[in-house]
Amino acid sequence: MKINITARHFEGLTPGLKKDVQTRLEHLEHFFPRILEARAILTEEKKRMSVEVTIHLPAGKRLAAKEEGTDMRQALDFAVKKIETQVKKVKERKEHKGRGLKGQ
Repeated sequence: MKINITARHFEGLTPGLKKDVQTRLEHLEHFFPRILEARAILTEEKKRMSVEVTIHLPAGKRLAAKEEGTDMRQALDFAVKKIETQVKKVKERKEHKGRGLKGQ
């Protein structure tokens, strides 16, 4: 999986925060191992911190989540939880596709 981390109007992108973002995005492969690309955009607007996470899956599917928080790690937690739920739904739909009632 290719990971892109971008900071917009945010100068506090420390190596520790960058590593934290990377490990949380890599953890998504646990739920769906065929993620092609993951992007995280960290933005600071006045006193609001926001994180936008975009995941690219095979067959052109794209999942996105944008969350705000009081600090960057809190916003990251919220966005990753939201995208994790979306990834689980896609995986569940893929597993149950074609398992309809046969013979009735």
